[in-house]
Amino acid sequence: MSLQKVLVTGANGYIGQAVSTRLQIAGHHVTGLVRSAHAARGLQARGITPLVASLDDHGAIFNVTEEVDAVIDTASADHAPATRTMLRALDNSGKTYIRTSGTGVYTDLAHGRRSDHVYTEDDAFTPDPLVATRVDTDLEVLAAASRGINTVVIRPSMIYGDGASEQIPMLVRHAVAHGVSLYVGPGENRWANVYIADLAEAYLLALHRAPAGSLYNIAADETNLRDIAQAVSDLLGLPDPQSCTPETAYAAFGRRWVDIALSSNSRIDSTKARTELGWHPLGPTLLDDITHGSYKRIWAHKADPHDHTTAR
Repeated sequence: MSLQKVLVTGANGYIGQAVSTRLQIAGHHVTGLVRSAHAARGLQARGITPLVASLDDHGAIFNVTEEVDAVIDTASADHAPATRTMLRALDNSGKTYIRTSGTGVYTDLAHGRRSDHVYTEDDAFTPDPLVATRVDTDLEVLAAASRGINTVVIRPSMIYGDGASEQIPMLVRHAVAHGVSLYVGPGENRWANVYIADLAEAYLLALHRAPAGSLYNIAADETNLRDIAQAVSDLLGLPDPQSCTPETAYAAFGRRWVDIALSSNSRIDSTKARTELGWHPLGPTLLDDITHGSYKRIWAHKADPHDHTTAR
């Protein structure tokens, strides 16, 4: 395994931190793109070389890509201009560019109903307008392999672990504030999921093993949203979760989150990552981590009336 200089955008974010740490453990030198001096100091404390710039700072992006061997973009799945800038900077370089997308592209607006469709990377589908631009950018990145760039697109499923996530803390915070855990409709909609450290391992493997123009769906398991809501109730010592209408969920969490994630299905097959990359997830299950693991350590006391944040 050759050691590389790798630029990680969003290096202080949830995915970016995990990926940066895994790269460091493997011996790679990491430069982290962050937007503030405060974030830069945090990177320095972790042995990461900081670059303070935004995704719109095209000059900084062009300069740093000349100095690194690979770019792993975890900052945003929906900033197409920045993606195009990085691809232009890497044209005909033979360097690796790994884009972070997400399995939300398979959203079906099911409003809590189950779908039996499980997607592979080769399946054709028509994305909902909510995520169409993200899919277009994925395809643009894959096509850039013809321009002398080793491009890879990774679509993580619902990420969990370390007491964080994009979705789980939102559900927990609402349950703490209102004394009830919610799911939409029957709550039978199923989302694939992956432990954060297992996801970081997939990025490392993709850096070393993925052919140019590769796309990978990344998931270890799947869970329905009603069971997740029940785990949140168990975590906080609340009564059983309650079903709600999409309109109630929109008011609680925002329409985009509800439609893309909380009331939708995103069921995927990750055989390709397992066979081509040798990816083998090892982390705890989502429900175990909520009720017995990192979420319990960080969140369980929030429903305690003696804590400064109390359930109403």
